[in-house]
Amino acid sequence: MADAEFAALFVDLAPRTRLHLLYLGAQPAEAEEAVQDAMLSLLQALRGGMNVQHPKAWVRMVAARNFFRRKTTTTIRETLVRDVPDFAAPHSMDAEVATAVDVLEALKRLPARQATIMRLFAADYSVSEIADLLEMTPATVRSNLRHARKKLHLLLLG
Repeated sequence: MADAEFAALFVDLAPRTRLHLLYLGAQPAEAEEAVQDAMLSLLQALRGGMNVQHPKAWVRMVAARNFFRRKTTTTIRETLVRDVPDFAAPHSMDAEVATAVDVLEALKRLPARQATIMRLFAADYSVSEIADLLEMTPATVRSNLRHARKKLHLLLLG
C-alpha cells in the first residue's frame, strides 16, 4: 500500500474508530492514543507483507484491544456504566428515539459487568471477542448476556 493510500485510509478510519472507542467508554485522550497505536500497527503489518483483507475491521478491533488492555476490568465497567449519557426527552421525539432513550436509561440500571457486555454486544462484537477483551470465558459472557436481557426486558416492559 502506497503512503498516499494509507493516508487516505487514515483520514477515513481514524475519526470513526475514535468515535467507536468513545462509545465504548474511552476518554478522548485514551481513544486518540488507541487509534494512533492501531493505525501504526496496521502500517507496520502492511509494510511487513501481512495481507489485511478488512482494514476497517482490523483497526477497530486492534484499537478496542489497545484501549481495553490499558484499563483494568473494574475501571472499564465503571467507565462504561458511568458514561451512558443522560437524556432529557424533547416533546417532538419520535418513537424510535424514545425507545433508544429508554434502553440507555435501562442500561444504567444493570450491574456494571452486564452493562459493559451489552454495550459491546450492541457494538457488534461477538461473544468470543467480548470474552477476549474482558478476559473471561465465552460461557461467562453468554451468561451475563442472558441475565442482562432478562433484566432489560423487565425494566422496559415491566
